[in-house]
Amino acid sequence: MAEESIVKSMQLLPEYQEKFLKDLLANVYQVDEETGTISGIAAQSPLFGTPVTDPETGEQMYVAADGTYTSDIGMAQTDQYGEPVLAVEGGVAAPDIIRFTDPQVEAIRLAQEQTGVYEPRLEEALSAYEEGMEAIRPTIGAYDPTSYQQYYDPFVEQVIDTTLADIQRQSDIERGRIGAEAVGQGAFGGSRQAVAEQELARNTAEQMARTGAQLRSAAYTGAQQQAQSAFENQMKRGQSAGQLFQGLGTGIGALGEAAQALGQKDVNALFNIGSLEQQQLQREFDVQRAGQLEEAYEPFARFSYMRDILQGIPSSGTALSAAATPQASPLGNALAYGSAISSAQGQGNIYGGLGSLMNPSGA
Repeated sequence: MAEESIVKSMQLLPEYQEKFLKDLLANVYQVDEETGTISGIAAQSPLFGTPVTDPETGEQMYVAADGTYTSDIGMAQTDQYGEPVLAVEGGVAAPDIIRFTDPQVEAIRLAQEQTGVYEPRLEEALSAYEEGMEAIRPTIGAYDPTSYQQYYDPFVEQVIDTTLADIQRQSDIERGRIGAEAVGQGAFGGSRQAVAEQELARNTAEQMARTGAQLRSAAYTGAQQQAQSAFENQMKRGQSAGQLFQGLGTGIGALGEAAQALGQKDVNALFNIGSLEQQQLQREFDVQRAGQLEEAYEPFARFSYMRDILQGIPSSGTALSAAATPQASPLGNALAYGSAISSAQGQGNIYGGLGSLMNPSGA
C-alpha cells in the first residue's frame, strides 16, 4: 500500500506587524471574553454622544446659557422650537433647517395687516366723489329768467317818483314863467298862453314817461345782469366744488394705494433682513455640524490612515511548513481481514476466496 505525504504551510507576518494589527483592531472593536463588554470606537455610532447625567440624581442635565451644565430646566438653553437643550458629550447635531427669524415673522404679520388697508381710503374717496357729484348736479339746470326779481332794486319806484316830482316842479315853474311873460305882453289867458301851456304839459308828460321808462329799464337790466352773474358764479362755484371733491377723492384713493405700497416695501425690507439672518444662522449651524461630523469620524480616519500605512509596509513574513506520512490503522486491517473470512465461509470454502486469487486457472 502506497504511503501519502501531507504538507501544510502558513505565511506568518513579522511579529511587530502582527502586534500592530492586533492593537489596531482591538481599538476599533473588541469583546471581552469574560464580561462580554464591547469596546472600541466602532462599539457605538459616532453620531450619538454620551448623555451627561447628574451624579446625584442620575438624570440627564441641560446646557445652561453660559455653556455649563445644569439640572434646572428653567436655566437651560432652548432651541429654535423652544425645547431645552440636553447636555451631551460628543455626538453630532441632527440635520435641521433654521426656522423663520423674528424679522421674517414680523414681516408676515405686517403683510397680513396690510391686506385691504386701502379699502377705507377707497370708501372715503367714493364719498368725496359723491359729494362732488352733488355739488355739480345743481349746475346742470337752466337759468331762471324770473330770478331777476330778487335782485330788482326796491327803491327804483321811489327814485322814479322823486324824479317825476322834480320834472313836475320844473314844469310848474315853466308854466309860471309862461304866464308871467303873457302878462307882460298884455295877454291875459289868451290863446298863445294856452298853446304854450299845452306844449309844456305835453313835453312834461313825455319827459316823465321817458324818464320813468329809462329808470325802470335800467333797473330791470341791472337786476337781470346781477341775476345772470349770480347764476354764472353759482355754476362756477358748484363746478369748482365738484372738481375739488373729485380731486380730493382721487388724492384719498391714491393715498390709500400709496400707504399699502409703502407698507409692502416695509414688509419686503423686513423680510429680506430676516432672510439674511436666517441664511447666516443656517450657515453657522451647517458649519458647526460639519465640524462635529469631522470630529466624530476623526478616529476612523486615523485608523484608516494607519491601515494604509500597514498595507504599504513591505512584508518579509516567514513560511512555516510541516510534512506528515499517514500510517495504516491496525483496527482497519483487522476489520478488513474479518470481512474476507466471513465472505469465504459464506461460499463453503474457507479458502475459496483466496484460491480464486492465487489460482485463477482452477488447477
